[in-house]
Amino acid sequence: MAADMDVHQMLELQLSEIEMIRSMFPNPGEVILDDEAAVDEIRTFLDGKIHYDSLSLRLGFTLKVEGPNDKDQIEVVCQLPHEYPEVCPEVFLRTPTLSRSQHRSLSDALQIYIINDLEKGQLYMCSVIQWIQDNKESYFTTENESNSDSVKDVVHPKYDTFSRMWIYSHHIYNKFKRKAILEFSDELNLTGFCMPGKPGMICIEGDNDNVEEFWHRIRRMQWKRVVMKEKEDTKLGLGQTIDKLRRFDGFEERSFEPRLGKGRDARADRGLLYQFLEQRGCAHIFPLYYGVTGHAGDDND
Repeated sequence: MAADMDVHQMLELQLSEIEMIRSMFPNPGEVILDDEAAVDEIRTFLDGKIHYDSLSLRLGFTLKVEGPNDKDQIEVVCQLPHEYPEVCPEVFLRTPTLSRSQHRSLSDALQIYIINDLEKGQLYMCSVIQWIQDNKESYFTTENESNSDSVKDVVHPKYDTFSRMWIYSHHIYNKFKRKAILEFSDELNLTGFCMPGKPGMICIEGDNDNVEEFWHRIRRMQWKRVVMKEKEDTKLGLGQTIDKLRRFDGFEERSFEPRLGKGRDARADRGLLYQFLEQRGCAHIFPLYYGVTGHAGDDND
């Protein structure tokens, strides 16, 4: 944890950068804050009215940047950790009219720019926005592409392999990441669940290409530790469909009655988690996360 004085300086810089971005994009709907209350809470902290331990909200926003054509738009989704700009911001892009390969190329190039070219301790986001504006034309086609190459068709790909992936994270608390996980799964037509807490568990299932795209995006985020625990691939046979092989209805965030603690000290009831997995034919996954065989009704503490 940075010293209080350092945190004050960082948060003051964050507020000034938000105001700068709002002045650059003054039209209604161009800059949307995730939570207006975050600005008020940070100002309350800077005024000395609350302690840092009581500062729970973070600044986050979505910026809509015009693409090279009228129909094109880039949404820059950003969240600023309290320690920013001493640490990198969380940034990802939404590009509805780009093909999947174009979207990935643009996102990868942006992350490389952030990691290699920007200096920690200096404000990032205005430089990030300028980079997007300077480079966006390289990633958009000059003519309309067929629907088969559109990101929208990620939802209706050429199904030939069903996949189910299990992802382990040291922890999942960040609201920004949790929101992104839900959005990615919806966009990519994936079912499964996310269990926030410590450890964090994500299961996704659907078309193999979409599962791999989800994993690619997740790895691009900043994690203390995130690994793929298992991936099950099934080549579709005659009469088989992706939907027939799914074991989950939709994608949801699940918690299992936390015990022995409050907030970040809470732990999921492992017995309820095991029962949930067992009901869906996935009980074999439990030892991969906890190193022990699970039992319904036993919290395994």
